[in-house]
Amino acid sequence: MNPQPSNADPPKPKPKPVSEVVNISRRQIADEMHARQNKKPPKQTSSKKTSQPKAESPLDSFLSSLGLEKYSITFQAEEVDMAALRHMTDSDLKALGIPMGPRKKIILALESRA
Repeated sequence: MNPQPSNADPPKPKPKPVSEVVNISRRQIADEMHARQNKKPPKQTSSKKTSQPKAESPLDSFLSSLGLEKYSITFQAEEVDMAALRHMTDSDLKALGIPMGPRKKIILALESRA
């Protein structure tokens, strides 16, 4: 009897569990969506203009004043502006995935501005 050839492929490493592969946070997805939205083709204009940074929205300013700017993308994704935010309840913010602490900060700040 002849032994099997020694040039057989080595065993492949075991694949990672699905829980490791699919471990993507909501924030990572939101960041990726934001990055894709910001990738616009360059404008072709004959005149040379210096690019002006986009003015910060009132909602962005409000969130920044509370130290909650990281939730700006969540509000942008849901098309919430300051007018809409003023009418939102704790339940509405919870439905957007805003944690309790930031929800309370937002609601108290809105009440103090009224």
